[in-house]
Parts: sequence; C-alpha cells; structure tokens
Amino acid sequence: MNQIARSTIRKEIHPLVAALDESDENQRRLRDLLRRFHTGRWPLFRCLGMRKVDGSLVEAVAWLRTFPTRYSVIYWRADGLGLSWVKARGQRHAFAILNERV
Repeated sequence: MNQIARSTIRKEIHPLVAALDESDENQRRLRDLLRRFHTGRWPLFRCLGMRKVDGSLVEAVAWLRTFPTRYSVIYWRADGLGLSWVKARGQRHAFAILNERV
C-alpha cells in the first residue's frame, strides 16, 4: 500500500556514458552529471541521440515535463563541470543539429 512508485523511465546507460573511464576524475564527474540529469525520480532530459566530439559529448534531448515537449542539443563539458545547449524547433531539427556538429 505505501510503496514507492516505480518509474517507467529507462534506466539503461548510453554506451558512450558507460565507456567513460572511472579512474579519470573529469570523466567520472561527467558520468555523474549525466546520470543526475537523466535518471532519478524527476529526470530532466530524455536522450534521443549522443555523439562524442573531441573528447566531449554532444546529445540531442527532449526536455521532460514540459508542454509542448521541447527539444535541444546539449554540449557536455569534457571536465564534467557544466553544459550548454542550443534550442531546436523539433525532434528532427535536434537530430539535424546533432549530425551537422559532428
């Protein structure tokens, strides 16, 4: 009766995130930052696609709990200390930006 609700959000880790080196402090920070934004009770992003560019990760995302759904391309800093994003008009536009930047 008083059980915690189980999330239906995917708990799988993207292969590029799983490949980050745990012994490198910067990559460990980046992995923790990605996990914080994508998992938990109230995740902020849903990953649509991800690429690695010059040691940094670039990701097309859908923002969760927004209406209408917003899409962006996120640029994760390689040192795990932040991110920046570019707004996209829709999912296809986010993929176009992701593929053009790589």
